[in-house]
Amino acid sequence: MRKIDKKLYIKFSGTLLLLLAGIFCCLLAVMQIEELNRWYETWQQQLVRMEEQIASMGNRGLIVLIVMLLFTLKSVFPPVTIPAICLISGMVLPWYFALLVNIAGVAWLMTIRYFWGKRFGGGSTIKLVRQNEIVQSLLEHNGTGNPYMLFVFRLIPAFPVNSISRLYGAMQFRYRDYILISLGGFMFKILSYTIIGRNVFNPLSASFLLPIILFSFISGSILIGLYYVLDATENNRNSKTEKKG
Repeated sequence: MRKIDKKLYIKFSGTLLLLLAGIFCCLLAVMQIEELNRWYETWQQQLVRMEEQIASMGNRGLIVLIVMLLFTLKSVFPPVTIPAICLISGMVLPWYFALLVNIAGVAWLMTIRYFWGKRFGGGSTIKLVRQNEIVQSLLEHNGTGNPYMLFVFRLIPAFPVNSISRLYGAMQFRYRDYILISLGGFMFKILSYTIIGRNVFNPLSASFLLPIILFSFISGSILIGLYYVLDATENNRNSKTEKKG
């Protein structure tokens, strides 16, 4: 895929997320209509019974162990997704406890991949980075890893957690700074996924829709901003090249 295609993909994804935020805003407004609310309350009774059955599940320790095992599995099997794991814990655990479990799980996942990269190198990810001079200069930061880009990568929705973690491990980036920056950038997503999971049995409520709206809006804005940053960086580099030529 060419550079321009990657940039356009980022812009398209950001626009799509902003559009999604608008759609959910409209849905939230529509649900204020009294007739729709009455219909929804009837349907929601079945969801409440399902929630009660799940809440009655005992042995929280076993649930926490399963969630942590899922995060471990994610470190070697990318199709397992962080949002899905966070939603599961949000569904079956009290939200404040689920939030702590999800933070611990994400930190564990990032730690596994960091030390994997430190031990075995960056693998195919570092080869892809070196194919693009702009990305390489922004990311490697004289070979030691750019802390600001790490924070940005953690903010970007659907950006591969495993690859970036391994890459920063391979660059020997200081672990304490790595994990603090990573969790700081990822915290908004963990909180959003957990709250959505907590309210998944009330899918047309403000408690469920507002986190989705905020997540879509903020994520879309970040992607649009990233597009313009990459575009400006590329244009600046091209103009310098032309002057030298």
